Amino acid sequence: MRRLVETWRRFFYAPDATAPLDRFRRYLAVWTGAWALTHLPHARELYGRPILREGLADLVPGLTPPPLALVLVLSAGLVAALVLVLAGVRTRTATRVVAGCFAALVMLDASELLAYNGLALLQWTILALAPEGPVAPRWAARLVMLQLSTVYGFAALTKLIEGPAWRDGTAIARIFGSPRYGQHLVSNWLPPAEGAWPLALGWSVIALELFIAFGLWHRRTRAAAVIALVGLHVGMALTMRVSWLFHGLMLAHLGLFRAARAR
Repeated sequence: MRRLVETWRRFFYAPDATAPLDRFRRYLAVWTGAWALTHLPHARELYGRPILREGLADLVPGLTPPPLALVLVLSAGLVAALVLVLAGVRTRTATRVVAGCFAALVMLDASELLAYNGLALLQWTILALAPEGPVAPRWAARLVMLQLSTVYGFAALTKLIEGPAWRDGTAIARIFGSPRYGQHLVSNWLPPAEGAWPLALGWSVIALELFIAFGLWHRRTRAAAVIALVGLHVGMALTMRVSWLFHGLMLAHLGLFRAARAR
C-alpha cells in the first residue's frame, strides 16, 4: 500500500519543469484563436437560433438564447486574453479569462456539444488551476496527458462493447458511405465496403486506439505510439469529414509526451 501511495505521489506531485505545459498552453491558445475565427462569422446562427436548439444551455428550462452583444463581448474577451497568453503577459490571469470566456461560449452554443470542444474546455480548466513557477508539482501536465490517452482508450472500449458494428466491419461501411462523414477524398476511391478489408480496418482502428492510450506512457513504445496517433489522424483526414480542429487538438498534446521522453 505504501508503495502504491508513493507511486501516486511521484506520478502527480513530483517537482517538474513547467516549460512543456507552458508550450502546450500557447499551442492551445493558437488552436482556440482558430476556433474563435471559425465561430465568429456564424455567431448569430450558432447562438441565436430559436428552434432546433440542442446545446448545453438548452438543458436549463426557460433559458432564452443569449443576446448577440453578449456573445461578441465574450468573443472579444477571449481573443484579448489569448493574445496575452501568447505574449506571456499576466499569463495566469489571462488563462483564467480564456477558460471563463471559452466555457461560456461553448455552453451557450445552440448546437450539440462537440467532443473536442469539451476536451479543450477541460484542458483550459486544468491550465487555469495549474501551479506557477519554472518548477512545480507535475499534476496539471499529467492530467492533460491523461485526458488525451483516456479519449483513445474509451473510444476503443466503446467500439468493442457497443454492438457488433466495429467488430464485423459494418461501421466502416456506414462511415465511408455516409454523405455527412464519408465520401471524402480517398474514401471516394475505395472499393465497396464489403468483404475482409472493412473488417480488418475496423479492428486495426481499435488496436491503434488501445496502443495509443497505453503506448504513449511507456518510453520503449512512445515513439511508435506517436507515429500511430499521427497516422490515425492522417488517415481520418483523408477519408472522413471531420473538422481539422479535432485533429489539431489531439496532436497538440504530443509535445508533453515528447518532453516526458526526454526525462
